[in-house]
Amino acid sequence: MIIEKLNWDTEFFGIKVGRIILAETDNFDPVSFEQQVKEDEFELVYIISLKKILNIENKEQLKLNLMDVQITMSKKFNPNEYSNIPYEFRTELSETELQECYRIAEQTATVSRFYKEPLIGPEKTKELYRKWIDNALDQSFSDGLFVERTKNTIVGVHIIKTNNTNKLGLFTLTGVDENIKRMGLGSKLWNQSFGYWSNTCELECINSPFSLQNMESFNFHLKMGFNKLEEIKYIYHYSNKL
Repeated sequence: MIIEKLNWDTEFFGIKVGRIILAETDNFDPVSFEQQVKEDEFELVYIISLKKILNIENKEQLKLNLMDVQITMSKKFNPNEYSNIPYEFRTELSETELQECYRIAEQTATVSRFYKEPLIGPEKTKELYRKWIDNALDQSFSDGLFVERTKNTIVGVHIIKTNNTNKLGLFTLTGVDENIKRMGLGSKLWNQSFGYWSNTCELECINSPFSLQNMESFNFHLKMGFNKLEEIKYIYHYSNKL
């Protein structure tokens, strides 16, 4: 059992963070896991089970918390269906636009597993989501972003990443102003990305990960044609500091 150190998370959160991915839950040995955590001085470890919930006695004593169940659904992509859809793809924003995108990102952060993690907390999670906006603009981890406006104010943000080698598109983050939901903004944002991909590359499939805690998101994915389940992740956090 090897715990991988996550250098980016460690630097950003200011605590030593690790990760272990379990293809088979039977391979997880709590005793050896705790021993390695202490030897390597990890403060927070993500345990990701790919098949099922961990069946471990005394989870509370192990300080193991199920923080999220993440689902990835996919959609076969036919560019001919979306080639005429207009889109506003951005890698630059004015200062006002940037602050509007930050505000939406911070609202979206409240549903994150990091927001509920005591070692990270709300403010650091909001900073993380603002960082995702920055990373989209400098194209370090994403292609860029799309926006939707109401009365000249940005009320929706959508970030994507393209894997041209595998002809795969990935949704990184979608956020809509919490005060004006249920107005079709999510559909407009996603359709913008479909129009963009139709005119800029040759995709065959789009993947979208999301939390199962949000059943509205599940139904929205079905509505938008994401009808294949690609992966389920049961994500636990182990704290060695609290």
